[in-house]
Amino acid sequence: MSPPEDRGPIPKGPFGRLGRWSGVHRRSVIAVWIVLFVVLTPFAAQLAGKLTQGGFQISGSTSDNARALIAKKFTNEFPASVTVVITSPTLAPSAPAFRTVIANVARAVTAQGPVVGGIVTPAENPALAFPNARTALIQVGLTQGIDKVLRQIPRIITAATHQSTPQVHVGVTSGPAIFNDFNQVNQHDLAVSETVQVPLILLVLVVFFGSLWAAGIPVLVTAIALVSTLGALWFVASVMSLSIYVQNVVPLIGIGVGVDYSLFVVNRYRDEIRHGHDPLDAAAVTVGTAGKAITFSGLTVAVALAGMFAVGVPIFTGFAVGTIAVVIMAVACGVTLTPAILVALGPRLLRADAIAGVRRLLGRPKRRETSDSGDLGFWGRWAAGVMRRPWLVIISVTTLLLGLASPTLVMKTGSSGFTALPPTTPSRLASAQLAAAAGPGAEDPISVVVTGPGPVPNAEITKLVHLIAADPATQSVNPKIAESADGTTALISVSSKAGEDSPVAQNLAGRIAGVYAPQVGSGEHVYVGGAASGNRDFTNTISGNLPGVIALVMILTFLVLLVLFRSLLLPLKAVVMTLLSVLAAYGVLVAVFQWGWADGLLGFHHLGHITNWVPPFLFSILFGLSMDYEVFLLTRVREFRDRGGSDTDAVAFGLARTGRIITAAALLMIIVFLSFLSNRLMPLKELSLGLAVAIFLDATLVRLLLVPAFMRLAGKWNWWLPGPLERIIPVIAE
Repeated sequence: MSPPEDRGPIPKGPFGRLGRWSGVHRRSVIAVWIVLFVVLTPFAAQLAGKLTQGGFQISGSTSDNARALIAKKFTNEFPASVTVVITSPTLAPSAPAFRTVIANVARAVTAQGPVVGGIVTPAENPALAFPNARTALIQVGLTQGIDKVLRQIPRIITAATHQSTPQVHVGVTSGPAIFNDFNQVNQHDLAVSETVQVPLILLVLVVFFGSLWAAGIPVLVTAIALVSTLGALWFVASVMSLSIYVQNVVPLIGIGVGVDYSLFVVNRYRDEIRHGHDPLDAAAVTVGTAGKAITFSGLTVAVALAGMFAVGVPIFTGFAVGTIAVVIMAVACGVTLTPAILVALGPRLLRADAIAGVRRLLGRPKRRETSDSGDLGFWGRWAAGVMRRPWLVIISVTTLLLGLASPTLVMKTGSSGFTALPPTTPSRLASAQLAAAAGPGAEDPISVVVTGPGPVPNAEITKLVHLIAADPATQSVNPKIAESADGTTALISVSSKAGEDSPVAQNLAGRIAGVYAPQVGSGEHVYVGGAASGNRDFTNTISGNLPGVIALVMILTFLVLLVLFRSLLLPLKAVVMTLLSVLAAYGVLVAVFQWGWADGLLGFHHLGHITNWVPPFLFSILFGLSMDYEVFLLTRVREFRDRGGSDTDAVAFGLARTGRIITAAALLMIIVFLSFLSNRLMPLKELSLGLAVAIFLDATLVRLLLVPAFMRLAGKWNWWLPGPLERIIPVIAE
C-alpha cells in the first residue's frame, strides 16, 4: 500500500525559494529579528499603560446618546467618580470617632491635587449616611476620564483607606477603583500563568523532539514573535482604543499558534535532514511544505479573527487587530526565522537527545521513526482501524459532539462587571457594603435624559417619574431632577432593586426606553444611560450580530480552504466539523459557568450566565485555530496522494505522519489555555476553558476520528472540484 519512494523534487516555488533564501542569509535574518525584538521590547513593557477600560459602548445606542448628552449639557458632571464607603461594626455615622474618619478621608483625598474636582460628604448631603447600616458614603468627583485617571487612582485609594481605624473601616469602589483592581488582578495572574506554562511547554517539546536544541527553538521563536507584536501594539494603541483584555488574549493566541507553527516547521526540517537532504535543500522543502501549510493556516486564523470586525463593537475591533497581528508575526517568524535558526544550528539539531538517553538508561530500544513504506506505526494502524468502520465512527462521534453541544440551546449571556473579580477584591467588598446600605442599584443609577428643542414641560417629567417609580424593579427615583443650563434637558436618576449586571436592572432600563419613554410628549426625546442600560445595549448588540459573525467566519474560512485544497467537499467538511467542536465547547461552558457543575472543582462561584463578549470571540478564535490541524493533516494526505498513493492509503500515510505532531501541538495549546484558567477574572476563565475543551475535541474526536472516517467514505470525491472553479482558482506553488 506504499506510494512511490521518491520524495519529490525540491520545491522551486515562492515558499521553497523563501526557505532556501532564509537558510543562505541565516545570519542576516536572525540579526534582523533580534534587532526588532530589542527595539520593541521596551514598548511591550509599557503596553499596559496604553490600554483602556472602554470599548463596550455601542455607537448610536440609547446609552451612548445619554452619555453624550450628559457630557454636553451637564458640565458640572465629572467625567469619572469614585465612592468611598466608610463602615463600622459598632458605630453609627453620627458617632464622633466615625465623623473624625469621614473628615480625615475628605481631607486626605482632597490633598491629592487637581484630579480631585469635588467631594460630597454626609455633612453636605445627609442622604449619604445610613445609620441602620452603620455606613456613610463620600462621593469623589474626578476631573479626568477613567482611562487617564487610572494612573492616579492608586494614590487616591491609598489616601482614603489609610484613614481606617480599628473601629471604622474605609473602602473605595465605583468605576476607576474597580478597574484598578481589574488591572492588578490581571497583571498578577498573567505572570502566574506564564510561569506555569513555559516549563510545561518545554517539557512537552523535549519529550516530543528528544533534542534539547530542537525543543528550545519553538519557545525562542514564539517569544520573539509575541514580544515584537506587543511592542508594535503600543503604537497601535496610540491611535485607537485597545482594551486591557488585549494583554491577555494576544499572549493566549500568540503562544498557542507560535509554538504550534514552529513545532511543525522544526519537525518537518528534521524529517528532511534524516532523509538525506542537505540543510539548504531541507529548508527549501520545509518551507515549501510545512511553511506553506502554516501560512495558509495563519491566513485561515486571521480570516476567522477578522470576523470580529463584523460585531460592530470597539472592544472586538481591538481584539481583532491584536490577535491578527500576533498570528501574522508568528507566521513570519515560522517561514523566515525558524528555518534560519535550523540551518545555523546544523548537526547540533539532532544532538543532545534527552529522551534517547533516558531510553538507554531504561534498556529500551531507540524510538522508531515512521517511514514512507512498510509499517506506518501506531497512527497508521489507527487510521486503518478507523477507516474499516467509518459509519460507526461517524455516528458515534457525531452523537457525542451533539450531546455536548445540546446545552448551547439554553445558553444565556450577560455582563459580569465587578462580579468578574474575586469576591475578596477590595473594590468588590466595598461595593457589597454599599449595596447592603443603600441598595444594589445605588452605586451606578440608571440615568434618564429627557431633551427637546425647548424647555421640557414639567408635566411630562412628572408623568415619566411616576411611571418609572411604579415599576416593580425600581428601588427609588431621586426627587431632585437636574436641569441643564439652557433648560432643554432634564436628568432623572433611578436606582434599581438589583445591580447593574443583573437582568432586573437591565430589563428596567429596557422598559424605561421601550415602554415608558414613548408615553412622553412627541416633542421630547428620552435616552436611557448608566451602566445597566449600557450593559443591555452591549449584550443585545452582541446577540443580534452573532449569527452574522458565525456565517461570515464560516464563509471566509471555506473560501481560503477552497484555494488551498482545490476541493469543494473538504472545505465544506472542515467547516461543518469545526462548527460541531465549537458548539460542543459552548455546551461545556454552559454546564460549568451557567449551571455551576464545576464550582468546587475549579474554585469559583458561577454567575448563572456566560459573559456576553466571550461566545463571539471564542467562535472566531476556535474556527481559526481548529483549522491548524485540518491544514497540516490534509496537506500531508494530499502530498502522498499526489505521489501516486490511493485515497485510502493517502489518509493512512497522512495520519501516520501528522498524528503524533497533531497530538503534541494540541497538548501544547491545551497547556497554554489551561494555564490561563488560573486567572481569577471570570471572562478569562470562560475563554481559557472553552478554548482548551474545543482544541481537545477537535484534535481527538474530529481530526483523528471523524476526518479519516469521512474521507474513507468520500473516496475520490474528496478532491472533486467543478470545472469552472478549477479554471479560476489559482494554483499555489510550493
